[in-house]
Amino acid sequence: MKQSEQNISFNPPYLLRSIVNQVCRVNILSKKRNREIVNARMIYSKILRDRKYSFLNIGKSILKNHASIIHYCKSIDWLLKYDRNLQIKYEKCVELFSCKDEEIRNLSKPELIIMLKKLENTNKLLSLEVSRLTID
Repeated sequence: MKQSEQNISFNPPYLLRSIVNQVCRVNILSKKRNREIVNARMIYSKILRDRKYSFLNIGKSILKNHASIIHYCKSIDWLLKYDRNLQIKYEKCVELFSCKDEEIRNLSKPELIIMLKKLENTNKLLSLEVSRLTID
């Protein structure tokens, strides 16, 4: 079996969407248009556009028209020069997406299953710790 057949195919836009949502602490699929959500959509769009995704495909992945994506990609370059917080979030998303992209591509299905189990256990432990801290 070829290496590419052993690896599970993954969805980079979905992975990036979850990274951007976590870093920006928003849901980019939300219908709202407040600044934090729009900035997160801009970050998402720019990263995918830099990876040669079409405006149409980016738009479909976040339920937006391709014209909105064109506007996001044009606007973010200027904003990154003047908004330090946006720049920090953008760089963090790029860093995390690049790391995750390489890590996941190189894992086989059994390795991904083991990683998933470990993450589930870690999540349970963290949930227990949060419960304990809220009780104290």
